[in-house]
Amino acid sequence: MTQELCPRGKELFSKATQADDVFKARLVEFFAAAKKDDQEMKRIEVLGEQHREADEAFHRHKRFCHVCAELHIVSRYVAAD
Repeated sequence: MTQELCPRGKELFSKATQADDVFKARLVEFFAAAKKDDQEMKRIEVLGEQHREADEAFHRHKRFCHVCAELHIVSRYVAAD
């Protein structure tokens, strides 16, 4: 039987993963564009901050949730602990 995250853990992990996907996609688009826009770079910085906050929220939850703490999540991104 495979263990799963608790409902709150699933929600937080999903938010962090989605934020990571959006941030990376926008970053790739920005650097692929011939013309660089300072406003777009600022928006990407905001997306990066949102991703870090979502990731930190998941890891905070994981430290205090006995269900999620027992799982070793291998995510698609590396979190700074």
